[in-house]
Amino acid sequence: MIRHCVIFTCKPEVDQKTLISAVEKANQVLPGIPCVRSFSAGLDRGLQPGKSGDLAVVADFDSNEDVIKYLEDPIHQNYVHETLYPVIDTRISVQFEF
Repeated sequence: MIRHCVIFTCKPEVDQKTLISAVEKANQVLPGIPCVRSFSAGLDRGLQPGKSGDLAVVADFDSNEDVIKYLEDPIHQNYVHETLYPVIDTRISVQFEF
């Protein structure tokens, strides 16, 4: 299995309500992509100020090929372009086998 983890920081002008909406939408639409085995997205709890991002996504897949399918899927692409790009400042990801 492959775990895909992404940490985002948001533009300073983005309000909490907008971030909550982005996370809710991610949790509604992205788990429905066929190759996704499990999915979760959430806002940072603020337990390590200055050392964390603002929100994160963790998704599990059967293979590297399924990760690529997910990234290229029109549902994912639409979410990224319409919901994330307007609010995200930085993104970092890692994929690892577990």
